[in-house]
Amino acid sequence: MNLTKTKNPFLNLSIILIITLFVSNLQAQKKKFITSDDYEKWELLRTTAISKDGNWSSYQIDKVNNDKTTFLYNINKKTTRAYLNAAKAKFSQTGGWFVYEKVLSGKEQKAKEKKEKKEKPETNDKVLVNLTNADTLLLKGVIKYSFSEKDSYLAMLRTNDSVNTLVIQDLKTQSQMSFGNIKSFEWQKKGELIAMIVETKDSIANGIQLYNPSKGIIKVLDQSAHIYSHLVWGEKADYLFAIKAINQVRSDENSFQLLHWKGFSKLNPIFSIFDPNKIESFPDARRILSDNIKISNDGNTVFFETFSWIQTEEKKKDNSEKEDNKNPKVIDEYEAPDLEIWHSKDELMITQQKKNANKDSEEPILYGWHVDDNSNLALSNELVENISLQVNNKMMIGMDQTPYSFDAMFGRPSNDIYLINIENGEKKKVLTDIRRTSPISPNGKYFIYIEDNNLHLYDIEKESSINITSSLNAKFIQGDSYDYPVEEKPPFSGGFSAWSKDGSSFLFNSEFDVWQGFVNGNLSKRITTGEEDEIIYRHRFIHHEDEFVDLDKEQFFSMSGKKSKKSGFSKGILGQKLKKLIYDDVSIYELDQPHIELNLLTYKSQSFDKSPNLNITDLDFSISKKVSHTNSFQDEYAWGKAELINFNNAKNKSAQGILYYPANYQKGKKYPMITYVYEKLSDGFHRYTVPSKTNYYNTTVWQQQGYFVLKPDIEFISGDPGVSSAKTLENAVAAVVKKGDIDPSKVGLIGHSWGGYQAGFVPTQTDIFAASVAGAGLTNFISMYLAITPSFGGSPENNHFEVSQERMISPPWQSPDNYIRNSSVMNVESLNTPILFEVGDDDMNVNWRQGIEYYNAARRAGKQFVLLVYAKEGHGVREEKNASDYQQKILRWFGHYLKGEEAQDWIMDGIPYSEQQRRLKKGITKG
Repeated sequence: MNLTKTKNPFLNLSIILIITLFVSNLQAQKKKFITSDDYEKWELLRTTAISKDGNWSSYQIDKVNNDKTTFLYNINKKTTRAYLNAAKAKFSQTGGWFVYEKVLSGKEQKAKEKKEKKEKPETNDKVLVNLTNADTLLLKGVIKYSFSEKDSYLAMLRTNDSVNTLVIQDLKTQSQMSFGNIKSFEWQKKGELIAMIVETKDSIANGIQLYNPSKGIIKVLDQSAHIYSHLVWGEKADYLFAIKAINQVRSDENSFQLLHWKGFSKLNPIFSIFDPNKIESFPDARRILSDNIKISNDGNTVFFETFSWIQTEEKKKDNSEKEDNKNPKVIDEYEAPDLEIWHSKDELMITQQKKNANKDSEEPILYGWHVDDNSNLALSNELVENISLQVNNKMMIGMDQTPYSFDAMFGRPSNDIYLINIENGEKKKVLTDIRRTSPISPNGKYFIYIEDNNLHLYDIEKESSINITSSLNAKFIQGDSYDYPVEEKPPFSGGFSAWSKDGSSFLFNSEFDVWQGFVNGNLSKRITTGEEDEIIYRHRFIHHEDEFVDLDKEQFFSMSGKKSKKSGFSKGILGQKLKKLIYDDVSIYELDQPHIELNLLTYKSQSFDKSPNLNITDLDFSISKKVSHTNSFQDEYAWGKAELINFNNAKNKSAQGILYYPANYQKGKKYPMITYVYEKLSDGFHRYTVPSKTNYYNTTVWQQQGYFVLKPDIEFISGDPGVSSAKTLENAVAAVVKKGDIDPSKVGLIGHSWGGYQAGFVPTQTDIFAASVAGAGLTNFISMYLAITPSFGGSPENNHFEVSQERMISPPWQSPDNYIRNSSVMNVESLNTPILFEVGDDDMNVNWRQGIEYYNAARRAGKQFVLLVYAKEGHGVREEKNASDYQQKILRWFGHYLKGEEAQDWIMDGIPYSEQQRRLKKGITKG
C-alpha cells in the first residue's frame, strides 16, 4: 500500500498568520515616530463655504506653524486650486466671484509680531477672483467689502490717514464711483441700493446717504452733526434702519433716535423717527441703549432696551448750588474718599455691578416701537425684568425672579411666569415657581414648561395646562446621571425641541428619542426608535434660517450611539419610517444645507486616526465626496489606536473611558500610562488630536512618547466630589491594569482646572499614581468658596460650589467636614505622590493663590511638590514660549517618574531665583 503524506492545513494557516503578523510588525516598525520638528506641518480644517450656485466649495487649512492655505474646489469638475498664504475666503452673492485675504506665512507673521508690537491688526490686502475665467484683481487697503444682491457691483471701503473712502465698482464695465468720509455701508438685501453712513472730522456733514449705482442717483436720507450707526436693511421686508446719538446736557451717556425708512421702489422712502426727547409717552428719566436692538421681520416693530440717565457731578453740583444760594453758608473743601460700600443685601455684588456694562444693578427695561402708528410700550418693568424676546410673535414670556431672589443669588433661580402682549403691553401672571419654558408657538397660543419632573403644555386662550409626558413610557427628565445637586433635574437635551410652522404640534426629547406632541390633546407619538439600540436621536435644522418644522417636508435627525459612540443622520416625514442616511463608527458632525434651493449638503467627519475633512453629498446621501484631504501624510507615521473600556465608578454604576495605545505598542510589553481627568470624556472617542508644541495636554504627543493614555468618565457624588473621583479613578485604572499592558507602578495622573483639582487632590487619597501634574486647580474649598471670580462677571463662588461644578450642596459652615475632607491642603499629610502644579499669576478663573496654598502646605509637610508660576498667564497658558515650556516640563516630570529617565535638577531640588533668571536669559533651561 502506498501512503500519500498529506499537508496539515492548520499548520499552514498558522505559518501564514505568523508571517502576516511578522510583516505587519515589520511595516509598523518602518513607520516613523512623530518628533517635535514634525508638529508644524500638521493641518487643521478651518472655515468652509459653498457658492450659492452650487458650483464651488472653499475650505481653509491651517498648519500648526500657522501657515494658511485656501482651497477652491470645483464641485462639477472635481478639480482643486490652492491659494497659499490665503485666508477668510468668501463667495459673492450669486457665486460668480471669490475673495480671499493675503496673509503672511506663519514664520513671517511670528517674526513680525516679535519685531512690532501693534495694538491694532493691520489690514490685509484682498484678492478678487473671477470664477468664470480665473482672472484676479488685487484689492489693496480694503478694510471691508461686499457684493450687491446680483453681483453687479462690489463695494470696497478703504482707509488712508484715518479717512475712509468707499469705492463702488461695476463688475461688468469695471467703472468706479468713489465717496469720501464713509464710516460704514450696507447693500439692500433684495435690490441694488446701497446705504452709507457719512462721518466727517468736524461732524458738520454727518448723515445717511442712499445711492443707486445703476442710475447714478444719490439721495440724502438724514443729515446732522450727530453720530450715526447700526445701519440695517430688512431681510424679508423692504426697510432700512439706523440710530442717531443724542446726549443730555451734563450727562456722559448717550441716548439715541431710532430712524426707519420703508418703501424704496421709487427711491423716495417713507421716513419715521422715534425721538425719545419729543415722545410724550416716553419717560424723560430713561435713555435708549444702542445694544440688543431687534426688529420684526416685517420691519414694523423695533425692540430696544432703555436705562436710567446717570447725571454727572456737574449736574448735581448745579442743583446743589441752587440750594446753597437759598441758604448761604461756608462750604469746606471736600475730597471724596476712595470707598465702596458692600452690603449683604446686595443682589448683585459691587464687583458684579462694576463689570456690568451700565455699572449698576438695575436691569434694562425693554420697549417696543410700533412704527406704523408711532406708538411705544414698555414690555418689561421692575417686576417683570426678563423677557424671552420673540420679535415675530404678538405674545412673549416674561419672568419675575423677585420672589426667589435670595435663592437665585446662590445658584437656585426660579421665576413667576407672565404673558406679555406686545400690541398693548398687558402683562398677566400665569405660573409660579418655574425654571424652564419653551418659546411661545408661532401662532401665539401655546408654550411648554417643566414642573414636577414632567413637560406641560400651556394653553394661553384657555389659561390651562396639561401634562404631556406623565403617561408616556420613556424618561424625559435626567435623573441620577445628572450629578449636579439641583432641586429640579433638567430634561434631556433641553426637553423641548421645535414648534411646527402652524403651531399645531411640537417636537420634544426623551433620553433616546424624539417625540411629536399635539396641541389638540391627541396622545404624543414617538418619531424615532432609538431606545431599542441605545441610539440618541435629535431633530436638526440643516439650514441656518430654519426656525420652525414644516410638517410637509422631510426632517433631519442626528444619531449618536450612547455607548458605541457611532454617529450619523437620518431623515423622514414626521410619523413615517425614517431613512438612515449614514451611521458609522466615526464622528459625523456639522451637517449643513448652505443654500435652501440646492440639493446639496456638507458635513465633516473625523475619528481618532482619521483627520477631520469636509464632505459634500446630496439630500439623500446617495453620493458622498470627500473634498478636503488634511494630513494625508499621516500614514508615514506610527499612530497607535483607541478603544473604549468599561468599569464601575464610585456609585457602582457602569462607566466608560477611552484607552489610547502608544504608537510603538507591542503585545506582551509593559508600558507606563498617563491618566487624564476632568468629567465625562468618552464622547470624545472619535476626536482627532493634532500634535503640537503648545497643546500641553496632547494625547498624540503622549502616545508618540510611548505612553498609554486613559481618559475615564467621572460621575461625582454630591458633597464628596474629590473622594468619589479618587474611588472612580482607582476602579478605572484597575480595569486597565487588568488587561496586562500597563506597569501598575508607572501610572501618572494629570488634569487642568476642575481636572487640576482632581489631579491635586486624588493623590492625597490613594497611592496608585507614581506622579501627578495639576494645572490651575482648586486646592482649598473653604477659601475658594469665599472668593470672587472676575471671569464670571465678578460673581462670588457660592453657587458654583454649591450646585454647579464643585457639587458641595451647602456652604462650609453647614458642612465643614465635607469641605475639609475634599480639600487638598487639608489632606496634605497623606500625600505620597510627587506633584507638579501649574498656575498663571493672572488667572481670573481659579485664583493662583490656590496653588500657593497647596505649595505652602506641601512645603511645611515635607512633600515632593513643584510649583510652576507663569507670569502674565491666565487660566490657560497661552503665550507660545510658555505653553511650549509647560509641555516640556510635563514630559520631563513623567519621563522621570514613569519611565525612569534622569531627572533634571528642578525636579529634585529648589533652584535659587538668581540662577533661574540666569538660565532663562541664557536659554539653558528647555524643559
